[in-house]
Amino acid sequence: MDRVSLGNLQLDLETFKVSVGPEPVRLTYQEFEVLRLLVESRDKVVTFEALTAAMWAASGQKETRRLNVLVCRLRRKLLPSAPYSLETVRGRGYGLLSPPASPNEAPAQKGVGS
Repeated sequence: MDRVSLGNLQLDLETFKVSVGPEPVRLTYQEFEVLRLLVESRDKVVTFEALTAAMWAASGQKETRRLNVLVCRLRRKLLPSAPYSLETVRGRGYGLLSPPASPNEAPAQKGVGS
């Protein structure tokens, strides 16, 4: 899987290019790697420990702070992405999450002859 599309967010894992809609997004190597890890686990929360271990082979306060700064910059750059957004789950980690389905939305009903 060299190209990934999540709504209007596109990643090319071979060329390290990212775009939101038609606009290219310039990411640093580390920002791209965090995004790649979150894309691989989309719609799931990835713990701070798992992300810092994958990024720097270490997990501690220093690495968690570095991760927080990276995610803050990444979130700003990906702000117009939809429906996926970079979310913080307090005390747990980060996730590239799509909004939950509204409980008021009924599944589409197929009528006779559809």
